[in-house]
Amino acid sequence: MGAAINRLMGKYEEFKALPGDEAFTIEVTDKEATAAAKEYITENKQQIRSLLKEKTGFSLDVDDPRIEFGNDELRLSATGGKGFIKSKASLIADVRWDGRPVVFVREVKLPVVSVSPEKLNSTAEEPLRKFTDMIGEYAEIRSFKLKNGVAVLEAVKR
Repeated sequence: MGAAINRLMGKYEEFKALPGDEAFTIEVTDKEATAAAKEYITENKQQIRSLLKEKTGFSLDVDDPRIEFGNDELRLSATGGKGFIKSKASLIADVRWDGRPVVFVREVKLPVVSVSPEKLNSTAEEPLRKFTDMIGEYAEIRSFKLKNGVAVLEAVKR
């Protein structure tokens, strides 16, 4: 794993070491999330290319991911394509906490391929669910919020 992913995992390891019944907050900036996404794409280029080939029928590369947190809003974008022919793809979703992350994709822009926002709701929700499940093994999550530039999770260590 790269340095950005290790920094995020370090936040997870810090709260795991806390004594029980201690409240804590984990904050991840959109810059940290973007850096981790860039590392993930670099480290998993072949798997991502294979998945895109399976889903679209085209052998495509994904580069330049960007993650932005707004007030209860998540914006994702990346470029995709082959060689020098690249286009930007983007997704905008509302995210709120209702005992678990709830994601509602409002807008999707994909070059060449048409996908309705509704079809992406569960796909967009899955990474948040995995994150909260991982935290939930060790803590009771009290809230999860997206604010301008930062994702904030508040919990109590079990």
